[in-house]
Amino acid sequence: MQIGIWIAIVISAIISFIVADFYEQPLHWYLFILIIFIGFFINTVILILKTKDEKEKNEI
Repeated sequence: MQIGIWIAIVISAIISFIVADFYEQPLHWYLFILIIFIGFFINTVILILKTKDEKEKNEI
């Protein structure tokens, strides 16, 4: 996994906290960690689907 993806996930979590604070929503530390874990999970699913697609293209 590239370092740019890690940075993008962390920056998006920070931006989501800034937006939530702007709209005066409740913020908890575990939500920040949850956002980061969900970002990595989504990225993992995308990588798995991408490799399956590349395998199918190579077989044809």
